[in-house]
Amino acid sequence: MVRRYSQFLELVYFLVDILLLNASFLLAMLISFDRISKVSSDRKFAMLLVAVNLIWFLVTSVFNYYKTERERRTGYEHLVFRFVKVLAFQALLTFTYLFLIKGYQFSRSQLAFTYIFFTVIDLAWRIGFETYLKRYRARGGNYRRIIVIGTTNASLQFVREIQVHNEFGYRFMGYFDDPETSMSEVIGDLNAVKAYCTVNNIDEIYFALQPSEMTEYVDDLMEFSNEKLIRFRIVPEFSNYISKQFKKVNIEYYGNTPILSIRPEPLDNIYNRLQKRLFDISFAMLFFVLLGWWLFPIIALFVKFSSRGPVFFKQKRSGEGNEEFLCYKFRTMEVNAEADTKQATKNDPRITRVGSFLRKSNLDELPQFINVLLGDMSVVGPRPHMLKHTAEYSKIVNNFMVRHFVKPGITGAAQANGYRGDTTDPVMMEKRVQYDLWYLENWSFWLDIKIVFLTVWSMIKGNENAV
Repeated sequence: MVRRYSQFLELVYFLVDILLLNASFLLAMLISFDRISKVSSDRKFAMLLVAVNLIWFLVTSVFNYYKTERERRTGYEHLVFRFVKVLAFQALLTFTYLFLIKGYQFSRSQLAFTYIFFTVIDLAWRIGFETYLKRYRARGGNYRRIIVIGTTNASLQFVREIQVHNEFGYRFMGYFDDPETSMSEVIGDLNAVKAYCTVNNIDEIYFALQPSEMTEYVDDLMEFSNEKLIRFRIVPEFSNYISKQFKKVNIEYYGNTPILSIRPEPLDNIYNRLQKRLFDISFAMLFFVLLGWWLFPIIALFVKFSSRGPVFFKQKRSGEGNEEFLCYKFRTMEVNAEADTKQATKNDPRITRVGSFLRKSNLDELPQFINVLLGDMSVVGPRPHMLKHTAEYSKIVNNFMVRHFVKPGITGAAQANGYRGDTTDPVMMEKRVQYDLWYLENWSFWLDIKIVFLTVWSMIKGNENAV
């Protein structure tokens, strides 16, 4: 019954998307050509419409776009990301199709309007329907009956989660465990599982005991689940050997062997690293073409006339893998012997008047686009620290060195959220490290874009923590 309902939802999603895609195509024709009848008789437009539909069907099938799984997340970012990914591939294949049809003159504005309309309308429909579905499940509709075998820390936490987030649509029926367990929610022992599942139409079984200790029972229960079309899932117990600080784990398979990682690292994937590197190079080149070629000489003149010394300040910093590299900045201080050992503080007498403006506006960091092109830094990442601070904070701040799994950045998640300036306070440094670890675990191309925009906005409005 549950699977039939899921298949019905998949069909609804597909049919509505096709309807909205065609409506967007026709609406775009109306705007681009004033009258649909003017071009609708053209066989090439009909062929294009057919191609757009077939390509959408192909791409969504390849990405398994319409597979319905009970969503365990409360936000809609994942939904938007999956839609954008599928639409991007659909658009790419559509333009490839048009390129292969030589001599066919198509309207770029019509295709642009098609994808704009489809994005707005389809996302509005999907988010609206998902919101309705979650509220419907929260009120008790479209739920799945589940039981949990075992009362481990992991299973107790799992049950708390589904009870708090009733929009997931799970109805917890009870635990099955040793008869001596005193919990009121334990409704039977292991021998009572099969009969209970049969009588109460259980949809899913969550097994939270150690399968290695009872192999024969697990095999028998899995066979029973298959026969009764009950989904069988295992809730692993990690709390005995994984610290509470690791809130995310990742499972990878080496052949048939599952390996547990204590944190996800998207940038450990070569494709993601290549994508980030291409973004870095493109962004840095764009900066120099649009701004750097005229802005650098102006800032250089002000720095030169503000005090004696070089235009650029070069300092050894800790990079990826804790490798040293020369970090470039516009000089903001009088030349002094403590530049590599003593960090700038508010009202620091070493800072020049021009340097104070450059620091508060972040303009002193612009030469680090040179570091980006050299491959020492990224546009977005944890901020690099001088070697002295790396040695000091690695001893007093938990997980400080984990930041060095990725390249340092001109800006980062911590800076975009207001944590910049003086780092002499260990508590503030811990906050920065928390943001850096969050970035490392949650990196995406769109997250980099978001942080860049937040940084630009911070530069415009100013930041009281800047020194």
